[in-house]
Amino acid sequence: MDKTNLPAFATLVWEYSLLVFIAGLGVLQVAAAYGGFRGLLIAPGEVRVRPFPSRRIFTISREAFGGIFAAVTITPSLVDFFFWNRRNETGIIEGAEQAGFFVLAMASAVAFTFLFSSLINHWRLRRNEARGTGLEALKDITWAQAVMRSLARMRRGLG
Repeated sequence: MDKTNLPAFATLVWEYSLLVFIAGLGVLQVAAAYGGFRGLLIAPGEVRVRPFPSRRIFTISREAFGGIFAAVTITPSLVDFFFWNRRNETGIIEGAEQAGFFVLAMASAVAFTFLFSSLINHWRLRRNEARGTGLEALKDITWAQAVMRSLARMRRGLG
């Protein structure tokens, strides 16, 4: 790996990773909204919007908000990816390196979604019981609650 222009490499890695992270957040939110995984949603319920000069309130369902969130996050990232080679010199980031940065950025997006949605939804979903196991549990409780309940069950089973 001969990186003669290290600042350009670092800038491209940062930009690429940020774009993948943002697009990944959008994909995860739209998937969670349409799959009914309330424990993973950043906007867990209906979103009410009131334009400033108006007194009228618009209510947006979680599915519609998931679509809007996806459009706002995924579309700019895709546009930037399509024009990437026109703006940046090619060959600075090799294919294997790019794959590694993609996996790292997506793993960061998943971890951020798990942690941030757990913080946002903690009080709202704290009294719910998980009807399913595994990923299905995230339809009723947050990721942190699922992990804590799983650990508690394991301790009771071992002790």
